[in-house]
Formats: sequence, structure tokens, C-alpha cells
Amino acid sequence: MRILRWLLLVAMLVLAAGVYRSYVQQRQAQKKNRRATPSSLPSGTVGTAIDFEWAQSADGKPAVKIFAKNSKQTDNNRTELQDVELRIYMKDAKHFDRIRTPLAEFATGDNKLYAPGEAEITLGVPSEGEPDRTLTSITAAGINFDSQSGQAITDKHVQFSFNGGSGTCNGASYDPESHSLHLSNSVVLNLRGKNPKSKPMKVEAGDLTYSEVENVVRLGPWSRLTRDQTIINAGASVVNLAVFEGEDGKKERHLGSVDAAAATGTDKRPGRELEYAAGMLHVAYNADGLTDKLTGTGGAKLVAHGNGAVTTMNGDSVDLFFNTESGESELSSAIAKGHSQIESKPTVDPKGLTADTKILKSDVLNLHMRAGGHDLERVDTPLPGTLEFLPNQIARHRRVLRSSDMDIRYGAKNEIQSFKANNAATQTYPSEEDRRKKKPNLAVANTSSKVLDAVFDDKQQLKQMHQTGDFHYSEGPRKAEAESATLENDGNIMRLNAHARVADDAGSTAADAIELHQATGDFDARGHVSTTRLPDEKKATSDMLDKGEPTQGMADRVTSENRNRAIHYVGNAVVWQASNRIQADRIDIDREKKTLLADGQVTSQFLDNRNKNSADKEKTKPAASTPIFTIVRAPHMVYTDQDRQAVYSGGTEFVRSGMTVKSATLRSFLNNDKSDSDSRIDKAYADGKVEIVQAGRQRSRVGTGEHAEYYTADGKVVLTGGEPMLKDSVRGDTRGAKLTYFTDDDRLMVDGEPQKPARTELKKKRR
Repeated sequence: MRILRWLLLVAMLVLAAGVYRSYVQQRQAQKKNRRATPSSLPSGTVGTAIDFEWAQSADGKPAVKIFAKNSKQTDNNRTELQDVELRIYMKDAKHFDRIRTPLAEFATGDNKLYAPGEAEITLGVPSEGEPDRTLTSITAAGINFDSQSGQAITDKHVQFSFNGGSGTCNGASYDPESHSLHLSNSVVLNLRGKNPKSKPMKVEAGDLTYSEVENVVRLGPWSRLTRDQTIINAGASVVNLAVFEGEDGKKERHLGSVDAAAATGTDKRPGRELEYAAGMLHVAYNADGLTDKLTGTGGAKLVAHGNGAVTTMNGDSVDLFFNTESGESELSSAIAKGHSQIESKPTVDPKGLTADTKILKSDVLNLHMRAGGHDLERVDTPLPGTLEFLPNQIARHRRVLRSSDMDIRYGAKNEIQSFKANNAATQTYPSEEDRRKKKPNLAVANTSSKVLDAVFDDKQQLKQMHQTGDFHYSEGPRKAEAESATLENDGNIMRLNAHARVADDAGSTAADAIELHQATGDFDARGHVSTTRLPDEKKATSDMLDKGEPTQGMADRVTSENRNRAIHYVGNAVVWQASNRIQADRIDIDREKKTLLADGQVTSQFLDNRNKNSADKEKTKPAASTPIFTIVRAPHMVYTDQDRQAVYSGGTEFVRSGMTVKSATLRSFLNNDKSDSDSRIDKAYADGKVEIVQAGRQRSRVGTGEHAEYYTADGKVVLTGGEPMLKDSVRGDTRGAKLTYFTDDDRLMVDGEPQKPARTELKKKRR
């Protein structure tokens, strides 16, 4: 039993030793695995933490959350955070603005977070899922965050990127409540187009505010926008971003439009340069970032430096439209409204052949460009306007056109090729060359018509101007009118058609058509022509016609030469003064030579005067006596003032007061102006087979010979040559070398020759 007890004791000792060894091993293992005893907190440190989290809620929704890997709280209620992420939630808690920074200080008292180092801000992060667009990202140092308001502020250098562009500045602030980003000092913004090939726009400003909600970028107090060769300098301006859905389904933003105040801009391309300015400028861009439309208001101005000319367009507002099919913004058209004006100033020609400067004014001007946007194609005015040609050569004329509307077509070098105007009126001024030469009778030429069409030559000289519908013309005393007119500038000729009429202070001409030489006043009138020349002592037509009476004429055609000193009536011609007239196939009047020629079926008619002597003779006659005319008919007639002689030839007939003289030729001599004779003809000489017939109720006489002389004052007839003979129905036949008798009585004087004595055969009276 004693041995058993010892065995139990030994077993108990062995077991105890095993337990103790196991205890020692476990203690050693626990000692190895036991955490180190924390070191003492530094002075001023309230506590530290790992995987720090802090949050605030509002209305049961998260408002602010802060995550940090390490945190250290100081005794002044400030917490230093490492590897920080700050989330500022929007009201719906579906999106938040995220701030990440390696190091930050969080003030628990006022909920302010300050990141002294570089921080990255990402706006509009979805609480769940992936974002549907490229998010706005801001990188800056020295950012102060207010966790309650979510506002972030820094005065350090800032880099940022957003949906549609990127940029830099010195100083920025962000307000999550309004989703607006404010950039200040040296702002540079690069906006990209929809496509990768789209050229970006560089935006520079003193200050920038970006509203993510409105998709608007506001610039001020100055701004500069540069895209390729296009530059806009302005005061305050607004950049509007357009939203579209990309191929990946995400919503993207690109440059939509720009509104700039007090703007000036340039667009320089090879062969073309545009300059524009406006109180307010609106520029619209397409999806590729190309200028689609530009609108300027408040004293808008466009200057296009094109091929051969500088074109300036002004107006209260100007709209420019661009064609982008080629991948470039090419000016296609423009509209100016309100006090609008287009001035086209040609490039100076070193040879002195510079074309005219053109100025077009209207309340509305439509400008159309040729393909490529370099040159003008057409300008039209739907409202009343004025087109003025200002000469750059002394030989050219200043011209002004006013109309209710007009359409102007341009050719090479932006020069006017043609234009059409309705209800048009023109003014053409004497040239500087004319003034220097002191040409006489310089006056402004005026025209008006319902429609005007003009064509210019390759030297920009007016080639032809055609006016239709109630055409009128005046230049000093000279006037014209017709249904239509055509001006040929090369010869300075005006052609009038349909109811044509020209007039000056000396008279007028009307016809179916008239061709007027404006430099000389000479004309060619055709068809039912009628003329009127007023009396002029200094420029009398001839003494054959009365100086105190207007001279009228008619013919199928009338032409004038030598500045209207020579006038030709052709075809059924008649020239008359009161009852005195000359009729022929053709009548030529030379006012300078004072001659009158008539050819073909000539008839001249003169009314006998009713002076005192003739009045005495007529006392015994009834008061209402028949007018007495002197009429001469012949194939040809020539009158000269020098000897006051009218020569009729080709077989003539002279008729006066019951007496007819027939002969081969007839020379009539006019009385002078002071004569009191009752006839314009003083005497007449007839030659060649002369036959004088005097017929009355109770008596007739026929005289024949080769030569006859008739003196109207006393009715004396002298027959000579070819065995003159007088057959008298009362007295019988008388022959002699010379027969003299009187038409008003029975007197007869007969002269014979020695070889041929006078012979009379008396008629016996019937019982």
C-alpha cells in the first residue's frame, strides 16, 4: 500500500510538472502574441485613431462623410487626417462631391477641412453605379472646405478638367449648392469639340464662373477666345455648353455658343481676312466646334479683306452665316439690319486706274458670298436703299442710285458686275476733270423709272443702263421722257423708246424712239416725229421762217448735228410756223449756215401779211376774207439767208392769189423783216418753159416764155426769152420779145426786137 502511495505521489508530481511546463509554454506563447503596450500620447494630443470615419446627416439622409486612414485629435478640437476622402452629398443623396488629399486638417468645432497640400475634387459622383458622363475634376493646393456648406476655396494654382474641356487659373472656389465653380486670376480654359478632330477653343479671362447646372461659363471683366485663326477680344462674355449623348451612352458637353460684350474679332485665312466688332456678339458653334452663325448687335461691323477690295458692313445688327461642309467655317452670307451700310473700297491701282468706291445703304442688307467665303457674289436690299459710286479717278462721275429695292451681282475682285433696282432714281454728277476744264453747262443728270438694270465692264465703268416704266431724265435745261430708255456709256448715248420726248430751253422733240447724244444734245428721232423750236433772235433757224414765231416740224425721222445747229427731217417732212409751212420728203435746216434745203415733193406755203396797205385794199371786201397763201411746189428747194433767196428746181409751180407759175426752176426772194408788204416773197424769177396762168370768173390769161419775173408788191409779170406770149381771154394773144403785164389790172406793155416786131391778135367781142 505504501508503494502504491508513492507511485500516486510520483504520478501527481509528473502531472504537475507537465501542467507547469504547459503553463510556461502557454505563457511564453501568450507573451509573444501579446500586443505591445501603447506608448504615451504626445503632449496636446487628446487621442488617435485608425480608419477614422466622421459623418453628419440631415433629414435622415447623409450630408457629409469623412474617411481617413489615420487621425490625430488635438486638444484644440482639431483633427489631423491622412489619406483623406471627404464626401459632400447633394440633397437627394444620390450624388456627392468627392475631395481626396494625402493630408488634411479637420476642425470639429466649425466643421472646416483644410488641405495644405494638393487635393483633387471630383464633382457629381453617383452614390451608386458608374457616372453617365465625364465628371468635373479640380486639382489644387491650399484648399479650404466647409463640410456644412460644401464650399471649397483656394488662392493657389488650380488645374481642372470637366465634361468638354480643361484649364488652369490662380485661385478658385466651388459651391456645391449651386454647382458653380469660380476661377480667378489668369484663367485659361480649353474647350474641345464633339469630335476628336474638332479644333479646340482657348478661353482666357480675368475671372470665370462655371455653372454645371446651367452648362454656362461666365467670363469677365475681360475675355479672349481663340480658335485656330479666329480670335475674339471682349469684355464680359458667356460661353454656353451644349449637352449631347456620346457613343458610349454617356452625356458629354461641347462648345455651343458664346455671347461677348464690347467684342472685336478677327478670322485670318489664306486669301481672306475677316474683322468684326459689336456692342454684343453672339457666336453659335456646331457639334464639330465650327462657327455656324455669328450675330453682332449694337453698332455691329464686319470688314472682309478679299480679292481686290476691302468690304465693310455696318448695321445696328449684323448676322453672319457660315458653311461648314468643307470642315472649315466659310462665310456664306450676312444680313445687316438697322442703318445698314456696305462699303466696298478697291485696292489702289499703282497705274491710277483704281475703280470706284461703292457705298450701299438700306435698313436691311443681304450679302451672299461665293463658295469658299472669299468673294462677294450678290447683295440685295428688300427695303428702300441708296447705292453710291465715289470715283477714284478724276475722269469718272459720282453716281447715286436710290430705289425701293435692288439686287447687285458681283464679278471678279469683288467688283459690281450688274444690278437691278425697282422704282429707281439716279443722279450723275460732273466729273472732276470736267470741272477742272471748266466745261460749260455743268449740271447734275437725274433719271427715274420703275425698273433699272445696269451692266459694268471689266474696268468697273458703267457699260449700259436700261430703265423701263415711266422713264424721266433731266440735266440742267435738258429733259427727256419715254416708256423705256437705255444709256450706252461708251458713247454717252441715251436711247428712248415708246412715247419718247426730249426738250430743252430751245424746244422739244417727240417720237416713237429717240437716240440722244448727251455730250452734244444731238439726237436721232424715229417714228411719228414732231418738233418744236422756240423763237430765238440769236439762234434763228433762218429768215425764211419767222424769228418771232415757234418753229414746228413733223417727219418719219428727225436728226440733229453740230450741237443741234443742223436739223434733218426725213420722210413726210413738214416744218411750219403758224400758217407758214414747208413740206417735202426731206428738209435740212442749218442754223449756223442759215440755210434750208428741201428735197422731194417740196411744197412751201406762206400766208400773206395783213398790214396797213393790204387793209386799205381790203376795205371794199367783206370783213371775213379768205386767207391768201403763196405756195411753191418743186422736187428740190435750197434757201440761203445771205441773199434771202429760195431756189426751186426740177419743175416748179408757184401759186398765189389766183395765179399759177410753172417753170423748170424758180428763184424767190424774201422781203426783209421790216417790209410792210403783204407777202413774204418780194419777187420770183422763173426759168425754163415758163407758163403763167391767171384765172378768174370773167377772164383768164396765160403767159409763156423761157424766163419770167414776178414782183409781188404791184403784181407785175415780165416775160422774156423763147418768144414770150400772153393769151388773154378778153384781149386776145400778144407776142413780143418782152411782155410786161399786171395781174391786178389790164395794163400790158410789149417790147419787140427789130427783126421780130411785137404782134397782137385781138379778140372780137361777141354781140
